Amino acid sequence: MKRLLALAFLLGTAPTGAQVDPVVRLAVKPETVRVGEALTLRVTVLVPTWFPRPPVYPDFEVANAITRLPPDSSFPTSERVGGENWSGIVREYRIYPLAAASYRIEGASMRVTYANPGDGPVVRDVVLPPVVFRGTVPGGAEGLEPYLAGRELTLSVALEGNDGELAVGDAVVLTYSAALDGLPSMFLPPLAPAFDAPVEAGRVSVHADAPRFEDDERLATRSERVTLLLQAGGELTVPAVALDYWNIEAGEVRSARVEALQLSVSGPAAGQVDGAAAGASRWRLPLLAGALLFLALFAIRAVMLRLRRRGIAAQVSEPHAFRALRRALRDGSGARQYRALQHWLTRLEPGLCPRAFARAYGDATLCAAVDALSAHCFDGSGEPLAPDRLAKALVQARQRYRRSARRRRRNDVLAPLNP
Repeated sequence: MKRLLALAFLLGTAPTGAQVDPVVRLAVKPETVRVGEALTLRVTVLVPTWFPRPPVYPDFEVANAITRLPPDSSFPTSERVGGENWSGIVREYRIYPLAAASYRIEGASMRVTYANPGDGPVVRDVVLPPVVFRGTVPGGAEGLEPYLAGRELTLSVALEGNDGELAVGDAVVLTYSAALDGLPSMFLPPLAPAFDAPVEAGRVSVHADAPRFEDDERLATRSERVTLLLQAGGELTVPAVALDYWNIEAGEVRSARVEALQLSVSGPAAGQVDGAAAGASRWRLPLLAGALLFLALFAIRAVMLRLRRRGIAAQVSEPHAFRALRRALRDGSGARQYRALQHWLTRLEPGLCPRAFARAYGDATLCAAVDALSAHCFDGSGEPLAPDRLAKALVQARQRYRRSARRRRRNDVLAPLNP
């Protein structure tokens, strides 16, 4: 059932009565959803004239939930208020509870600016009522660990390097992918199986790249690339992978699965490698030189793999994301700048949103810049702050965040139990 939260606050009127107060209404539908499903929070703002600047909305962020603005989240509207036609803006948020709990967003406020013909614009700061909703886990899904929910989950694996006969020293690449029509990709668990037994037996070495995440309007994907360097002959089994999830349409637990793979590797078995090495000491010099050349090539391949992993690690680091943000500020559009800002904040601290970061670590310049950039991207109104001023404000806020993080780490050190 739709719960309507209505708010019309008087924050002061002009002596002539020309200035009136905006009307802000909040509606949550539905009030209770299953974890992994979205509820809609609709914010309707009405003013007697028009908006010279877009309203400044709160972020509606809350712990253990994800708040998103879907495409085309804002649109104009109009209503009759007191016998007059008022213009308005409707903005819709989607909130995804991530745990079975009751949620309450309170203390939020928004700034509304509307035109006042013959005088300057009227600015009102409106305190919003609490937003209350609940997330639940359906019966039968309590044992899922981790809890995944959506309309469909698919798993797949692609094998590269197995075009011909495999031999000791070859490498194969396994790329695991999961696609979920439901929760965001950051909640998909690791996909690649463990290779503990063959690694301990000296049959294979494993090199894993950093996972990749992608989200579009509905589908979330996670992909992992694993390179297996074959070190002994015989049959090698790549274990199967399975993920259980709650299918929100069927109302039941279902499983997505990738079957096991069997690889045949020619060459000496793991127990024969030492004996072959001992026999090699009696080979003639040309054959020994060939073996040394093989080992050198093997070492070069290992070094290249390590360099590649370091390069990937650097590309997903916070400093790399910040450099990309500064490039976007110099050369990119408003949308690219906002995406780069969100990407950097994810690397700085998962779940940190632009407005929360600006309020906590920035100054008035950064707060105004983030609000202007958000309005430019989502409402198509206003102009973002000059890139050089925004870059300077971000550098200062980043320094404040790092100092705050160092203080938090020092405070986390336990005091002596017996002072």
